[in-house]
Amino acid sequence: MSERLREATRGPVSRVQIARYAGAVNDFNPVHVDEEFAKDAGLPSVIAHGPLTVALALDAVVEQLGPAALRSAQARLSAPVFPGDELTVVPTDDGVEVRKADGTPVATVALTRGGA
Repeated sequence: MSERLREATRGPVSRVQIARYAGAVNDFNPVHVDEEFAKDAGLPSVIAHGPLTVALALDAVVEQLGPAALRSAQARLSAPVFPGDELTVVPTDDGVEVRKADGTPVATVALTRGGA
């Protein structure tokens, strides 16, 4: 197992993923599940929950390093993720940055590596 992270992609994010996440965490804020509400709020579509975006990034990290290699993570969200967005998880000096296909950063995640 390599301790060096490589760039990885996740997605495209689907409406089904967003709806299932809403059910799993019991967060049915209409901006996540109601297309008409989201558009009335000035968005082009519903948006993914921020923690779903972070979970997709952490999935890429754990897939590469294994679950024991990660002790903690701190995320900062910077842009919404919409259905159809493909995310690229890019290693940085202290964690990963999550970007849309057009290069727009949507999150930074600082990682603390664990033992083993």
